[in-house]
Amino acid sequence: MYCSCIFNRIAIDQLSRDAPPCMSAAALSAAVDSINKQKTASTLRRNQLRRSTQLKRQPLFGREGSGGRGASLREAASPPELPTSLPPLQEFFCVCRMRLVIDLDEVMRMRDMVALVELNGACCRSIARKLRAEHIYCKILPASATAADVAAQEPLGVILAGGDSGVPYLVPDGAGWLDTGLPLLAMGDAALGLCMSLGGSLSEGCATPEVAEITLSEQQPDLFDQVETGERYLTHPRWMTPPENVETIVTSPKGVLGFYQPEKKAYALAFQVEQNDPDGVQLLVNFCQRICGCTAWWSNQAFVERAVEEIRRCVGDGEAVCALSGGVDSGVCALLGNMAIGSRLHCIFVDTGLLRKDEASKVMTFYGDTMGLNLTRVDAKERFLSALAGVKAADEKEKIIFRLLSDELETVVRALPNVRILLQGTNYNDTLAQGGQFPLSRVSAGMQVIEPVRELFKDEIRRVGEELGLPPMIIQRQPFPGSGLALRILSDVTEEKLDILREADAIFRGEIEETGQSKRLWQYFASLADNPAEDGRNMVVTLRAVQVCDGSAAMAARLPYDLLEKVVQLIRERVPQVRRVVYDLPPSSNSQAVEWR
Repeated sequence: MYCSCIFNRIAIDQLSRDAPPCMSAAALSAAVDSINKQKTASTLRRNQLRRSTQLKRQPLFGREGSGGRGASLREAASPPELPTSLPPLQEFFCVCRMRLVIDLDEVMRMRDMVALVELNGACCRSIARKLRAEHIYCKILPASATAADVAAQEPLGVILAGGDSGVPYLVPDGAGWLDTGLPLLAMGDAALGLCMSLGGSLSEGCATPEVAEITLSEQQPDLFDQVETGERYLTHPRWMTPPENVETIVTSPKGVLGFYQPEKKAYALAFQVEQNDPDGVQLLVNFCQRICGCTAWWSNQAFVERAVEEIRRCVGDGEAVCALSGGVDSGVCALLGNMAIGSRLHCIFVDTGLLRKDEASKVMTFYGDTMGLNLTRVDAKERFLSALAGVKAADEKEKIIFRLLSDELETVVRALPNVRILLQGTNYNDTLAQGGQFPLSRVSAGMQVIEPVRELFKDEIRRVGEELGLPPMIIQRQPFPGSGLALRILSDVTEEKLDILREADAIFRGEIEETGQSKRLWQYFASLADNPAEDGRNMVVTLRAVQVCDGSAAMAARLPYDLLEKVVQLIRERVPQVRRVVYDLPPSSNSQAVEWR
């Protein structure tokens, strides 16, 4: 629960300690005025905390005025004007703290959201991105979440993001999905399952894609406002025969593709929103705003404010720890934590000796010296190399490395008796790939884990990083495995092999970045394999570069021949141990399988 008095007390305390000079007097004065006003309106503020029904009654974006949906969204998301004399990071700190003090009503609206249940990863990603692009917040929940789990999040509505396989995802009435009282939108396979759970039936499945001409019911003006009748692509078409107690709302020449159950406030659409489909986006927005009553508050700045307050609320007067790897995910988490609790956040950087060239020193320089984080470097190089001696299997390397990381972090945490909170840089793709499991589970045992960017995709995290003032070298840092370069050495790990790989990898990455190829690539790196030879050139370097769509499907990048030729020449000149350099063309696969196995 958000409490106005706590909000302002924390904000004033923070301001008094470390606010920039630009706001010392004006901000404190505004904060005091805000508190005085709150004292005379305490009853009103308490009522605002119990506001779920009020939200549904408030005017919705896109329904009033002449600007339409697009205009109202732009107006809602527009940030306040800022002094041009401030540097970016300082500027943001100023605005964030001011808004934490003054804009309590806006903070209250920042609880508006719909629950997006991930029944199909690709479809869930597509819907989430489209809603967030329209500044509507959707909280992504796993398929294992029950109706009670969803209701506990206090959403204003629920979207079941089913796939388009034609296999119904059953939504049983007994599970309570239809008894929450919340508006429900079932898409694709979830709609087929909802039809069956209500007593309806389905046509036989068809493996051949089909384009269907659809007709929308005029009896659903809220859902179909500004959505035009037209063609809809069906990957595995199946038509529904809904029960008698529903309204048919979408039809095609071959049958029913959508219905509405008024008693349960349940909508079912047996198709998915296509990638380049403005009508589909409009339909989603209509459901969230006109039916559920959500406001369009989602933005990078709003996310930062919300995350900072949540961290501050959870940590309270205690302390927290953040495992900082140097990547954008953990870096954003660390900066959010620092904004929330300052030096009470202990950032731990474990130098495993398995990082890329000069990476450890760059992490310490930027986050420690430049950003001023409370950062501790743990030099564990010798321990990791000793434990990896003679180990060749990739899976075994990962087990050893994550066990040692747990050991090192656990040692640090034990020396900090007031730490009960762990900040973790889990992003949404991590959640999909790993089921949200934290590999350093022993560290998190008995501690509360906060995952500020858990629901964000990599590109969204990068935009938040820009909001926080992170430089391009951090924001555009490639995904890097927790096991580091050990996974990219296709034999046992030694210090000599690490040095060879670091140099070859730095040459490849440097040429990629210098020629501007990095803008279109997801990952690009070198790996190392043995090639026994008597002349001392006993190593083979394999180059790999991949493009990726939405952090999911990966394909080999077609790099210019001149670029590859130059990289090969430089590696052979500067790394005498390398006999051969090859460019690998892996088959299209999931992006999580880009690393060598």
